[in-house]
Amino acid sequence: MDRLRRGLDLVLGALCCSLLMALVAVLAWQVISRYALNAPSSMTEEILRYGVIWMSMLGAAFATGRGSHMSVDMLRDRLAGRARLRLDALVALAFVVFAAVVLVWGGMKGVNIAARQTSAVMRIPMSWVYLSLPVSGGLMILYSLLNLADLIRGRTHHADPDRQAELMGE
Repeated sequence: MDRLRRGLDLVLGALCCSLLMALVAVLAWQVISRYALNAPSSMTEEILRYGVIWMSMLGAAFATGRGSHMSVDMLRDRLAGRARLRLDALVALAFVVFAAVVLVWGGMKGVNIAARQTSAVMRIPMSWVYLSLPVSGGLMILYSLLNLADLIRGRTHHADPDRQAELMGE
């Protein structure tokens, strides 16, 4: 299980970082072509829009695995021991249900609906964009099941609040 998580983290982290670097390069080209060359590129806006969608959905799945997703910790901080583990397990199960129903099932409906549409400029199938929903949903389900397995073994992947504050510069 640990090897699966490490491999998934490595691949997903590298993918998100690569996507971010590519989007920065595309954005730089958009600024240069618009203001320096006075000939704006028509494709860069679509690339950026769809790239940000994919990056945010894959990043949400990555955050689920790390336990650093957005949460209200007021109740969790007041609990200890078994009660905290039960709450963490409930949150992981809620992620599984949400990801399965909204992202995978609903996302596949979106993919099917968008299959007959293409983007305005690049003419790519819009189903490729909507595919980010079921892909990230599947990854969230996998990460949530790994988190549940770790909770059963007595380990947690909930982000440490002090470490989060340090990363945020607070």
